[in-house]
Amino acid sequence: MRTITQTQISAYERCRRSYYLKYIRELAWPVEKSSGQEMRRGVDFHLLIRQLIMGLPEDSLILPSDDEKIQAWLGSFCREKPLDGFGSVFAEKEVTALYSDVLWLGKFDALAIRDDRLTVFDWKTTEHRGDPSLYLASPQTRLYRFLAMTCAPRLLGGGMHGIPAENIEMIYWFPEHPDQAVRLPYSEEAYRQDMTWLRLKSREMSSEKEADYPCTENTRHCRFCSYEAYCFPEKTLPADDVPPEEPESEDIFPTALFSWEPPSEPGQDETSF
Repeated sequence: MRTITQTQISAYERCRRSYYLKYIRELAWPVEKSSGQEMRRGVDFHLLIRQLIMGLPEDSLILPSDDEKIQAWLGSFCREKPLDGFGSVFAEKEVTALYSDVLWLGKFDALAIRDDRLTVFDWKTTEHRGDPSLYLASPQTRLYRFLAMTCAPRLLGGGMHGIPAENIEMIYWFPEHPDQAVRLPYSEEAYRQDMTWLRLKSREMSSEKEADYPCTENTRHCRFCSYEAYCFPEKTLPADDVPPEEPESEDIFPTALFSWEPPSEPGQDETSF
């Protein structure tokens, strides 16, 4: 069975050629490029928040002594307390759902539950907050809210009864801008649209034909692509010419916590609720 994550969808949207080389042909990176200080810092921040959610006191955390920025981020988180008021909070919650013959995988930075409401948090350690409309249309938002809605019965522990889509929300929280979180509530119509969108993406991304995966027209992406040498073998960039990147969800999930496939009418692979 095929598995798809938001990282794979994002790679496909960014450049179909690089997606094909990495996920269809499974070629090794010809050039290992540095992840950069900003990405390492983001990974460290995610780890610190995970420890806080697990119950470790703030004064017990081990911080990089020479990194004032990550110390400031942690201070913003502890002052603002974005997770306050929830009955249960789970760090790095892995969730799966079967739909349209694909196992969809998600890893929430934090899943917060209050009564019959689910909130998915994602920590964004980018310097700039960005346009909220870009987050609304991103593969991560579309897949993660779909997964929260689809797996709500298991996540809430209430049997097989679902909840209204309006009880689902995704929040992007920025330690650089703690008072400017992007809040994205869900809806039944958006859920149906996401089901259709994911089904179409699964079909597009299942082709084995190389011709179906052209290079991106935005050559800026090529400058920072680890597969650049396959497309431009005569020219490669030095390893340190890489922009800061946001940590992405893992492509490999060791445990499938929730597997649930929406029922379909005969001859259909999509369900309306």
